[in-house]
Amino acid sequence: MKYFHIIVDGREVWGSGPVLPEDATEMSETEWQAGIDAARMQPAATLLQIKSALKVGIDAAAEAERLKYITPGHGQAMTYQQKVTEAQAFKATTNPQPSDYPILSSEVGITAETIGEVADVVLAAFAQWQQIGAMIESIRLGAKRDIDAAEDEAAARAIVDAIVWPSAQVQS
Repeated sequence: MKYFHIIVDGREVWGSGPVLPEDATEMSETEWQAGIDAARMQPAATLLQIKSALKVGIDAAAEAERLKYITPGHGQAMTYQQKVTEAQAFKATTNPQPSDYPILSSEVGITAETIGEVADVVLAAFAQWQQIGAMIESIRLGAKRDIDAAEDEAAARAIVDAIVWPSAQVQS
């Protein structure tokens, strides 16, 4: 569990979750609890501030959901993209040379026995990711849209509570 603090619309937000939201500051559970206690002394948040905080939480939850399917890290994301680019180019070429596909070539004998088979595995994984990534993005954006339209705090919180991420759909 990650404990964090972030400024949203000029107001401090204290939260916890499996991943840190972008621009959040990580802290210990003790520091987090002290922040929560201090925040209770602040005037009540406006509906706009509550909605903003809920949307930050949705973004963090969406990232946690993505990480159930992919390896984290900017470099890893670049590697995934390079694999797909190489696999698509490999399949489109009539006389592919392995040296033109260094990432795919590095997986021969690990992921599959031939570079063509590696390309097939990469493209199949990418097709699966496109589906799951699209589901996550649709849920994330739809929830944020619905929160913006909510007329009160209870309705906004009910939207968050009603979210069913793809991994939960698969498990049921």
